[in-house]
Amino acid sequence: MKKILGIVLTLLLVVGISMPSFAAKKSEKFDRIVAKIISIDATAKTIVVKEERSGASRTVKISAKAVSEIKVGDRVRIKLKPGTDESMGVRVLKDHTIEPATIEPTSAGTVAKK
Repeated sequence: MKKILGIVLTLLLVVGISMPSFAAKKSEKFDRIVAKIISIDATAKTIVVKEERSGASRTVKISAKAVSEIKVGDRVRIKLKPGTDESMGVRVLKDHTIEPATIEPTSAGTVAKK
């Protein structure tokens, strides 16, 4: 009986000690913003963006690889380190603007969409 009690207490101790390390990993999240690029400074590896939600402008530090993949006017999703303006990744998003369809009359008098 004492052996079983000793094993159970040892298991509880191990689980209790390891729980804080699991909790710490879950709290290490990142911030995401969707924004439009206003300007790029390739030498300083920074971009100035205007956030879609708040409309606020902010300067974000990015990698050299990301600088080569973006251009002014791009709509991007930026993954930021928690509480900083340093990016963990930049992804260019597709433009969701819809071009109006051009309408041309046909010889039969009907309208065809192009």
